[in-house]
Amino acid sequence: MGANQPNRMRYIDAMKGIAIIMVLLLHSLMNNAEKIESEYARAMNMLSYMALPCFFFINGYLYNHKYSLSPLSAIRKKFKAYYIPFVGFSLFFWLFHNVFVKLHLVSEELYSFKDYAKRFVMVLLMHMESRLNGAMWFLRALLIMVCIYILLEYVLIKLLRIEDRNKRYLVLLAIIVTMAITGKVVPIPNYMNSRRIFSDFYMFFLGVLVKEYEVDKFIDKHKLPVFFVCGSAITATGFSFFGGIAKETYGLDIPGIICGIIAVFALSKMPVIENSKFLAFCGKASLDIMCLHFLAYKVVSFIIIKKDNLDIDRLTEIPVLHDTHGITFLFYVITGLALCLIEFILRTRMLNYIREKRSK
Repeated sequence: MGANQPNRMRYIDAMKGIAIIMVLLLHSLMNNAEKIESEYARAMNMLSYMALPCFFFINGYLYNHKYSLSPLSAIRKKFKAYYIPFVGFSLFFWLFHNVFVKLHLVSEELYSFKDYAKRFVMVLLMHMESRLNGAMWFLRALLIMVCIYILLEYVLIKLLRIEDRNKRYLVLLAIIVTMAITGKVVPIPNYMNSRRIFSDFYMFFLGVLVKEYEVDKFIDKHKLPVFFVCGSAITATGFSFFGGIAKETYGLDIPGIICGIIAVFALSKMPVIENSKFLAFCGKASLDIMCLHFLAYKVVSFIIIKKDNLDIDRLTEIPVLHDTHGITFLFYVITGLALCLIEFILRTRMLNYIREKRSK
């Protein structure tokens, strides 16, 4: 495993790059207050089967089972990996909230000193994100999901003594299928994204199974036919009559999502994709892109408003201006990607500079 790490990480970075570009594309197509009525609803539906699901899958694929043997230490590491970025980016939006409101970037009330204090505590508790920071729920959901999985495996291995791998995964499969059904059909409260965590847990578990049962080797060997079959399936499913993002599917979307994940995974293993420096760079910057692209999109919205003499208050529309048509979404994607990558470069250089100063 260690010898193959560089190769594995190249296609994982490429997969992250593909997935984050799909996130940008998905959000750039949300040009209608009612997403299901958008002219791009079918395309959005298909993209939603691949974009964020790929990130849940990747985290399951990279899961190290040593975490489950030392759960407290593992949970502490996961908090460091997910909690710090969540709080860091959230505090940026918290700090400049009133500035963003006055610039018409978000349609929220101005914070008083008391509001700032209250919201600061909420950020530390991972209980708040700005509308401009719309994708931050993902980090919170992923952290809770990983912690639940660590504890589940710990109970099965250490307390129930289920050491046989096949039996352990059968029990986990039963638990996660139950969670998926519950999250899809039971109106459980969505506190801290609990419904998403329940209904999306299988995406993380799929990554675990693909690695543990070496399905990735089969996919690597047959990546072209796997990509063709799964790509065709996701296209058919995404444009089926069950399609339309925001439409309740009661789990009927699960086969399409699994096919979407596997299609992107197979695509990322193709040499031209795996060795793409651009996709690898996008993959490494995926967290920054995820957290900041709504804000970056405002640049395009502002240009359109000025060009068409629209009301400046329309700048508050999230994530893009409503009723935009044609190839406008491409300008959102290109601008969002470019600005976020520039931010990532500057932030990385600044952190490296600080580390160098501290080491001297």
